[in-house]
Amino acid sequence: MSLEIRAIREEEREEAIQLWCTVWGGESSKPYFSRYFYGDVEWLPYYTIVALLDGKMVSAVQVCKRIVPVGDYRLTMGGIANVATLPEHRGKGYNTECLKKAIEVMEADAMDFSLLFTGINPYYARLGYCDLPATFFAGKIRDDFSPSTTPYTVRLANAQDLPFLFQIYSIYNSTRPITVQRSEAYWRDWIGISADKIPENLFVAESARGEIVGYVRVGHFSSAVPYNENEVEARIIEYGSDPLDSEAIATALLEEVTGRVLGAGTHRLVASLPKEPALQSALAKILESVETRTSGSAMFRLLHTTNLFKSLTFTMNDRWIEAGRPQGSLTFETPYGATRINATGDFLTITLEDNPSEALTQSAFFALLFGISTPESLTSDPLTQNLMRSLFAPHSPTYWGADGF
Repeated sequence: MSLEIRAIREEEREEAIQLWCTVWGGESSKPYFSRYFYGDVEWLPYYTIVALLDGKMVSAVQVCKRIVPVGDYRLTMGGIANVATLPEHRGKGYNTECLKKAIEVMEADAMDFSLLFTGINPYYARLGYCDLPATFFAGKIRDDFSPSTTPYTVRLANAQDLPFLFQIYSIYNSTRPITVQRSEAYWRDWIGISADKIPENLFVAESARGEIVGYVRVGHFSSAVPYNENEVEARIIEYGSDPLDSEAIATALLEEVTGRVLGAGTHRLVASLPKEPALQSALAKILESVETRTSGSAMFRLLHTTNLFKSLTFTMNDRWIEAGRPQGSLTFETPYGATRINATGDFLTITLEDNPSEALTQSAFFALLFGISTPESLTSDPLTQNLMRSLFAPHSPTYWGADGF
């Protein structure tokens, strides 16, 4: 038998879509998978890696290239999607070979890091991916819930609202880690929002002067933690406001959504929202108690030994100097070996370490970079904590599930 691992050819796209439909959801899934080829402005043939056995496509992996902010940085992320093998060909390593090739493609394209979501974390850990737990919020809606009075009117979005909604998204997420930088084509073809297509779950907040100041999207899902097919949860898919941390806007939007989901017979709310005072306060008024849940499905991977570290040091160096140049070093494990940030002179330097005596994990690096963990949660040494604070800016981490891949 002949096995070939390579980039897809354009004339093979429908075959890949059919493979994904066979593995997940059948023919009804075709529009969802078609967008990877026809709705992603970043797609190139070599971002789809396929395995062909005697000329038949049996396995495929998709790379989704995205530009994302991390504070003042703009990084290139490679999202891994549609990791699939036909049932009769599983267990033979075809998908692993596709993934290895996909990593090579991302490395050659100078992407900064890769992200995927999975329920089989050990499988991807073998390929250099690390876990990075993320938190979200949930709870039962108060029995005595009643909407507050705010200066805003919340209503279904219309086509005239979209330019303002797009602008709010850009402002709200201008520095928020790993939120995708969306073009109008991305909104239309990937998110599915355009003048001709306004989702029924999209609401806007309007001021008394007719200004659009915020928006929210909500969906309904079977309870997943713990799974209960009879308990349906309403889930905040996406949120944005301008001003960014306005409690009145957050209250108006979230309470309007809550009233609507209660009217539909739903009594639990899940929110993938940043931990910001306005949103926390609004949720506290709505829920009996705000539960913090943890998801371990996200995994990250660096795509070069030192490239990302070196690009970060331009800004890190300024922060470090402003902090008084605290001396020390931080060493992180990577899929390529250990990399050290040296803060032992007048300027930061990056070096490789062959036999580090102590090294933080790759997960610790991403947790600091994205603002998910504090220095105190990673080390008990006050000097190392001080160095971490001087290098890594605090953030409000959020990845919007609405983008997906």
